[in-house]
Amino acid sequence: MFFHIDESGNTGMNLFDANQRWLSYGMLSSRLNVDVLGRKAHRKMTLRLGVETLHANELGIGGLVEIEDLLLALQKKFRFGFDYYYIDKPVHALVVLFDAVFDAGINGAVKWDLYWTPLRFLAIHKLASIVDEELLKKAWTLCTTRENKTLSTQVVELLRELKARTVKSELDERAKELFADAFEFGIRNPKDLGFGVPRAKLVSPNAVGYQFVIRAIARRMRKVKRKGPVSITLDQQQQFNNAQIETHGNITSIAEGIKSASKEDRAFYIHHPLLRDMDKEDLELKGMPIIAPEISSSGASIGLQTVDIFLWITNRWLRGEELPNGIQEVARRFLKDAIIDSISLEGINERYRQFEQALPAPEELSEEQLQMSRKNVEEHRMKVADLWKRC
Repeated sequence: MFFHIDESGNTGMNLFDANQRWLSYGMLSSRLNVDVLGRKAHRKMTLRLGVETLHANELGIGGLVEIEDLLLALQKKFRFGFDYYYIDKPVHALVVLFDAVFDAGINGAVKWDLYWTPLRFLAIHKLASIVDEELLKKAWTLCTTRENKTLSTQVVELLRELKARTVKSELDERAKELFADAFEFGIRNPKDLGFGVPRAKLVSPNAVGYQFVIRAIARRMRKVKRKGPVSITLDQQQQFNNAQIETHGNITSIAEGIKSASKEDRAFYIHHPLLRDMDKEDLELKGMPIIAPEISSSGASIGLQTVDIFLWITNRWLRGEELPNGIQEVARRFLKDAIIDSISLEGINERYRQFEQALPAPEELSEEQLQMSRKNVEEHRMKVADLWKRC
């Protein structure tokens, strides 16, 4: 299998460029090596357009229309698979803030189920209602800066503002209580929270988005049900190739670890409440080839030029931009079995909706279950009250 991976909308660690709100990844896959076997078709396209390489941004719709028949022929020959992932960058900053504050493993005032079950998706949505871009920018800076003498002071200022906004907000009373407690713990123990990182690029949208790609590679490998030569080619770019390669290595190490884990440990991981709706084979990363990706310039790879075009078309299709009929047909062919996923408020809300559908309606709960729920809430309140006495 041959994989070619490109990204679009890269603004580095600046997540608040209004003109580049999304970072998107496109992954092209084929059983045939288009870099070798696609030279003749590529040459036809470049000759027709009078260019040496194919770059969708430079060609625009007009240029792509000129070669739409050749793109269709290329798709028919290589039967490319295509997967697409995007990160809404401010939402990524919101999720990173949530993880920094609400991790129940480090914040003693946070209920376990608020962080480690799909309730986190609802909590992130509620957190979004009390932050604005200015506050989110401050939080992103604090989450991605190195530890320094002033970090704790700035974290406390941020958390005090978040707590004040929570109290004044229109959130339900239980959400206000949970949020205010979480922020108060951080105000008292700022060094215990997840602010400050040794390597900011590993939490960049580029590195986090690449995790989607790794799982897509494993999924495509399972689909073809065959082993053999595997090639993974990443488009060369200045800042984040090293972070992508490190992320790739970390995830493949996790895959090896899951494979060698005990039956009990594997069952605990697979049946974790937060992962309840994920495919078992996806969780185990079955099929993931343990090889490092190669870095190539797009000019040296027909596969990278092709995925660049497919990614460009998909970005516009998802944003509702009008595409000519011929380009729509090209898109329909390569998107036929594509997986599209995201880190976005829409994606987060959909994950919670799926979880909520599996829950019983309030009127279906027995009195015993309601009493158990009330007891659970009171026990947590007592735990937090005791926590305040100790810190």
